Amino acid sequence: MTRHNCSIRNALLAASLLTSPAFAADVTPERLLSPDKEPQNWLMNHRTYDGQRFSPLARINRDNVKGLKLAFAVPLAGTQGKEFIEATPLAEDGFLYITDSWGVLYKIDATAGDAGRIIWRMDPKQSRQAANRGAALWGNLVISPSSGPARIIATDKNSGQVVWDSNVSDAEKITITGAPLPIRDKIVIGASTASSTPWSATMAQWSAPSRTWK
Repeated sequence: MTRHNCSIRNALLAASLLTSPAFAADVTPERLLSPDKEPQNWLMNHRTYDGQRFSPLARINRDNVKGLKLAFAVPLAGTQGKEFIEATPLAEDGFLYITDSWGVLYKIDATAGDAGRIIWRMDPKQSRQAANRGAALWGNLVISPSSGPARIIATDKNSGQVVWDSNVSDAEKITITGAPLPIRDKIVIGASTASSTPWSATMAQWSAPSRTWK
């Protein structure tokens, strides 16, 4: 009887391990500095700090690129028309992170290879559409910009819950169009006004977001 109970307990434990959600590893400064150690991933907007956007993967080459075809598509954004996406998707272990022109951040499961499934979406309730070129992976967070008003938002990459939301400016015409840049324990952003006068700021400590300069 004891052996039978032990077998049941072990079976239940195995089942719970199989059905528990897998939590992704933190995106550390070391990982961002060493992208060639995980060439299957694309952890930053330009992949590397020198901004070359070059992938060392060789499965697709000049000889077979003509054979590429659509594998699957995932509908994003809303239904108002004239919506657009300018963001570079971030890829980590088969999961994609991308923003749309409403500042909505999506996590998409593409691990199957022939289908994509939206795991969660974070809607910042942006007042208007604006160019948005993507997010940044930083620790266990996904950092994304929003405009109208201009904000930087940190979302838990596993749960999709907002961890913090930091205001950049209350001015309606301030927009953040570029993807945030993670540099160790800081996030660097650039913002502009309607007159295209640029300014930049460093903001957000790991656990308590605060602007350090402007």
